Amino acid sequence: MLLLKWKSCITAITLTAISLTASKSALAVSLYSVTDLGSLTGETFSYATDINDSGEVAINSSGRSFFYSNGSLQEISPLPGDNQLAVESINNLGQVVGNSVDNNNFTGNNPFLYSNGITQPLPIQDAIPYAINDRTQVVGGAVGLGPFLYSDGIASSIGTPGTVAYGLNNLGQVVGILNSSTAFLYENGQTTNLGTLPGDGYSSAEDINDLGQVVGSSGLTGIDDSRAFLYSSSMGLQDLGRLRPTDLFSVPLGINNLGQVVGFSGTNTDFFAPNGDGLRAFLYSDNTLYDLNDLIAPGSDAGFTLTRASAININGQIVGSGAVNGELRAFLLTPTSSVCVPEPTSGVPILSFGAVVTLFAALKGKRNSSSAFIQ
Repeated sequence: MLLLKWKSCITAITLTAISLTASKSALAVSLYSVTDLGSLTGETFSYATDINDSGEVAINSSGRSFFYSNGSLQEISPLPGDNQLAVESINNLGQVVGNSVDNNNFTGNNPFLYSNGITQPLPIQDAIPYAINDRTQVVGGAVGLGPFLYSDGIASSIGTPGTVAYGLNNLGQVVGILNSSTAFLYENGQTTNLGTLPGDGYSSAEDINDLGQVVGSSGLTGIDDSRAFLYSSSMGLQDLGRLRPTDLFSVPLGINNLGQVVGFSGTNTDFFAPNGDGLRAFLYSDNTLYDLNDLIAPGSDAGFTLTRASAININGQIVGSGAVNGELRAFLLTPTSSVCVPEPTSGVPILSFGAVVTLFAALKGKRNSSSAFIQ
């Protein structure tokens, strides 16, 4: 059994005016070029999970994982004795965390740290690591420990069974899902239940930046009917809405230190649909939700329908997955220029950003991760 994990693009020219009103007819946004990372893997199925500020990317395919840097791809080896692996997160040191397994004789998930071309085991039993920061601290979920924080060679439990940690920042603040039902923030040894948006019964926190801003999902019952939220200590939970009025859910997966958020919105609960139907990757910036497919520079789309954005770095580069000719492929978006475009009418404006599961239970729709392809 295993845990199913989900786990600058817009340039403001008139930031003050944009942040104070949602009535402007046009905003200055970055257009993007698309790099087809999936074609480099030589497989018909791939998706990018994370990107660091140097533009290095962690990529998964069917049982294989890759480290992308400066135009080249390097395959990551499983731990000795294992034959499959999946990666989850990369930090600014180029270190990657994930888990590997022996698919022929499954005895548990074996967490690892990949650094300088070497895959090393982490001293945690039967666990999945979901995030790593620049201090080489790692968080995730383990059978014995529940939610864990690995720091200075020691893994410590930071909660009870049924709780899983999905993200952390460079200050050591941790976010995730508390007892399989509500989002939490952990800092200085204290756990805060972040609650839900009004009327909801479920929430989960996916990522946190160094300003303490948290992104996650809040729904009546789960991810399938959720709305993306942005949390800050000054503003609480803010509803970011969905891309289109007909969408059934929106899920944010990443936030950078500029407060820009990426994720996906749609109607198709097959979050890895290779035909791209019913799913669109989004960017939230300057109080507006954008369909990333509308922000691709002319002639630069590489045939993609962008269906899921998983992470954004400080330079506005975005990674995720999209549909190309019936295949699901990892992509990298790189800002190319700023232009004025009509403000989306379906976006939900927010006036301020504030400051500038048991481990092996199937958290319904939760953070459709690489782990979902390891059995």
